Amino acid sequence: MGKRKAFNILILFTLLMLPMHHGAAAVKWDKWEQAINIPYDKVWTIQFNTPMNKETITTDNIYVINNKTLEKHPIQLQLAENQKSVKIIPEKDYEVDEQYTLFVKQDVQSAYGEAMVQSIQMPFIASRYFQLANLQDEEGQYQLLDSYDDFCVAVHAAKDDGSQVILKNGEVHWMPEGLVRSKGFTIIYDDPGFEEGRTYVNGETEMEYIASEGDAIKVRVADYIGYVEPEKVSLVPEPLNEGRSYYVNKNGHLYHYIFRNGIYIPYVYGPAPLWLEEGQKVYSWNGVTFNGEPHFDLYNQLDLKTKTHYTAEQLDNYIKSKKPDSPLIGLGKTFIEAQEKYGVNALYLMAHAIHESGWGLSKIAREKNNLYGINATDDNPYGNADEYPTKRDSIMYAAKFVSEKYLSPGNFRYNGRYLGNKASGMNVKYASDPYWGQKIAGLMYRADSFLGGNDRRLLASNNAFKTLLAQNEIVLLSATTKDESDQMCPQ
Repeated sequence: MGKRKAFNILILFTLLMLPMHHGAAAVKWDKWEQAINIPYDKVWTIQFNTPMNKETITTDNIYVINNKTLEKHPIQLQLAENQKSVKIIPEKDYEVDEQYTLFVKQDVQSAYGEAMVQSIQMPFIASRYFQLANLQDEEGQYQLLDSYDDFCVAVHAAKDDGSQVILKNGEVHWMPEGLVRSKGFTIIYDDPGFEEGRTYVNGETEMEYIASEGDAIKVRVADYIGYVEPEKVSLVPEPLNEGRSYYVNKNGHLYHYIFRNGIYIPYVYGPAPLWLEEGQKVYSWNGVTFNGEPHFDLYNQLDLKTKTHYTAEQLDNYIKSKKPDSPLIGLGKTFIEAQEKYGVNALYLMAHAIHESGWGLSKIAREKNNLYGINATDDNPYGNADEYPTKRDSIMYAAKFVSEKYLSPGNFRYNGRYLGNKASGMNVKYASDPYWGQKIAGLMYRADSFLGGNDRRLLASNNAFKTLLAQNEIVLLSATTKDESDQMCPQ
């Protein structure tokens, strides 16, 4: 039996700052969980965080035992030039379906004389590259079956009742149906060769599983269909799915409940479709089509070069009513000034600032006057975020930046003059959050509703908006679906 667990190519041992191991002290063993579906020609790499003493990198300290014969498997050890990693290269293939154990003794030392506190045992089962497995229970355990060198042979061997998956490197690589979740920041590519990166998402992003195509996983997220690297995501078979994001009608408002890290996080997207009953849950991969019914949100699809009908005083009144201590109060005139100078909708500029800065109360907003998270990258938001002399400077810069980089054809970031999603609009290349555009649209909707709905009534008749809806409808009707996707392994 093997558990659903990731086993990466690298094994990381931390030696830095550990106390020294002296003389003939008793060996302490830390036995790791068994790794499954390890290729029969696997080359393990042990990655250290400090240079190693090459005199201790020996087959007496690092070795592999065949659990059945209790004999050492012939290996070679190869220390990298920087002496921070060791490759364990088998001199002959491991036997398929045999169990082995990799041993790393604590006598392995750094170049500075430091040693591991305890020795490591990591059992593993060797197999061919693609391991067929029965899905056993809700704990994610698998019963290992035959393994194959050819992916399509493995797919054809799998049952069509949804009870089996295919593993590669110990993780699910193919499944009949389920969800895909990103492990961290993940680039989504136009092609299965990962040559053209189209967009990107943050960690724990939920994606639709379409197919496994060779070394790529085909997915759909926020209406964009593309390819991700298998090691960047986790495939979750339908029986093991703990939750999925959904939309629901609550008092006439369309709420989006995002499932992330085991909990649901809601936000208001816009008005609920007239056909959606109170309390009814629906699912959507694009925020436009719900259970086959289209529902275009005005503010998500609005041309952001369209001016708001609200005044600076009205914008300030909205902020004051919702967040009396917000530093954004009084900046209504700046939002309008930026709209006049750069042609960017002032209601959007206000909603964007509210979203990115937490109503102006975030640390980046307070200490750097950065209301839009400009250059606040996922890996180091505060450290990389730009700093501005005043909040007015931040608003004016953001309006100019958005106008030139995202709302002007010809720039590589341009994908349409609207918030959109991961298929079109600003969200393609602005934020890793696939629902960034929908969240800002929701804030615009809430502000407009509070202020009387003038923008919604007047802008809904805008000819440019009608044209945009028609164009998007064509895109949606031609979008690839799971059933229509290319088949990597035809019968």
